[in-house]
Amino acid sequence: MPDSSNRICVVGACFTDLVTFSSRMPNPGETLPGSKFITGFGGKGANQAVQAARLGANVMMISKVGGDTFGADTLKNFKEQGIDAKHVQVVEGESSGVAPIFVNETTGQNSILIIPGALDKLNAGDIELARNDIRGSKLMICQLECPLEATMAALKVAKEEGVTTLLNTAPAKPLPDEIWAFCDIVCPNEPELQMLSGKPTSTDEEVKAAAEVLLHRGAKKLIVTLGERGCALFETGKDPLFVATKMVKAKDTTGAGDSFLGAFAASIAKDGSSLEAAMSKGNAVAAVSVTRIGTQLSFPDAREFLCRQAIGLIDHTSLGLDDTDDGIRALVDAAVAEEPHTAAVCIYPKFVKFVRSLQKDQPEKYPRSLKVCTVVNFPTGQEAPEKVIADTEAAVKDGADEVDLVIDYNLLKKDLAKGKAAAESLVKAVRAACTGDVILKVIIESGELQTDELIKAASEVAIAGGCDFVKTSTGKVKVNATLEAAKVMITCCKEAKSNGKTIGFKAAGGVRDAEQARSFLELGAEILFGDKLRLHEIDSRLFRFGASSLLPNLRKKEASAAGAGY
Repeated sequence: MPDSSNRICVVGACFTDLVTFSSRMPNPGETLPGSKFITGFGGKGANQAVQAARLGANVMMISKVGGDTFGADTLKNFKEQGIDAKHVQVVEGESSGVAPIFVNETTGQNSILIIPGALDKLNAGDIELARNDIRGSKLMICQLECPLEATMAALKVAKEEGVTTLLNTAPAKPLPDEIWAFCDIVCPNEPELQMLSGKPTSTDEEVKAAAEVLLHRGAKKLIVTLGERGCALFETGKDPLFVATKMVKAKDTTGAGDSFLGAFAASIAKDGSSLEAAMSKGNAVAAVSVTRIGTQLSFPDAREFLCRQAIGLIDHTSLGLDDTDDGIRALVDAAVAEEPHTAAVCIYPKFVKFVRSLQKDQPEKYPRSLKVCTVVNFPTGQEAPEKVIADTEAAVKDGADEVDLVIDYNLLKKDLAKGKAAAESLVKAVRAACTGDVILKVIIESGELQTDELIKAASEVAIAGGCDFVKTSTGKVKVNATLEAAKVMITCCKEAKSNGKTIGFKAAGGVRDAEQARSFLELGAEILFGDKLRLHEIDSRLFRFGASSLLPNLRKKEASAAGAGY
């Protein structure tokens, strides 16, 4: 039986979304042809519950639906999502709630109407009937789509039972002053904050001033969602905390706020995250949701979210002696076949110009955001320094964005002092040849060095020489990336950070599936941020995977993840 101490109790609306797409909204009296119509499950409460459940949280829903097909389908959906719906009552003779949604395909923005139906019958008595199941929960979430009587009762019961409360002030409406005492966290978006405070919210300073109004009324903590600017936390007597989000190309923003709150709630209740970490997770999950069409249909589950993150960290690699232009084109095609594309492709220097020509000739298919990485002194690390520098200069001239340099790891094993001096000298010279914004990654071949002492020494000289990343291996030896070596190398990256340098880590060779990727990311988050649950904060400037088989395996996992828990 699920642990109720980590339960999220959601009191809110269960609607069916009726979504129409068109190039623009019709003017009054005007009829326009639309391009598409879909139905989906919605209601802010149901959306937040589903997103939290998809991320592995224990969720209970309190609501009402009508005795119609929409109601029956809603209950079936909750069961499939793993949500406890014993307190979702069916009201015979009433329609279920519906939400006609109109999406502007040009901008991705939407307009929504709400017909509550049976939801309007939810009352304080229904909340009292659920008290025993509310008791012991970790978090209560309410919105303003339910009758205010039910919302107030839910917040009061939760406080009486020692449950943390979160009020999402959507849709915004005038609220009684007494409500704020029952809210531990209040979460409006900018328009809702403007309506509730009576103040403008166009800039961060205006948002801060408007937030002060609600704090003065009694709100304890205020989390304001800011769309593409992320979100912000406001508390009386403390400086605001703004948490940025990743920029993405939005296709449909419907439900983005609900995705944020579901992910935020799951982080708090399931993972025990701090508010800042939970806000960051909410931003990251919502950023995925807006890249797809639909509401709950667009919400990622934990498996898909992990796979998408890992894909964005891959240097998709082909370093075969028999590589051809056709083979490299296939490599690049795989890297950009779906969103998100990989961080980079990693190829021999002779193919750099070819890939850059693809990007120049077909920028929509081969975006410049896909970096072109190449290798020098590969794979033995024993070429003459003059040749290595010349190869680097030629690759940069051909358009390489990143250079992976192999140092002489055998010399390090044979004579540590000489090996360190030679490695640092070579790294400095190649660093000088990596002009402009070219990123330099140094391959230390950790599997050959074997001991923590040698791995640490190699990482430190690479950093001292001016590298941007330390990389485990070439993928051409028996032992490649291991968690043990990664721990030593990432710790070196953290120490460099304390000295004002941002050094990334690249695990190359041997990382083939989502579980292995998760293990490396959790290790990185634990060392860099002090919390393995903050793995979602790792980006391509901090972490890479060098691999050939990881991408297709993650694509398969991502494709099979729809609707599955993880």
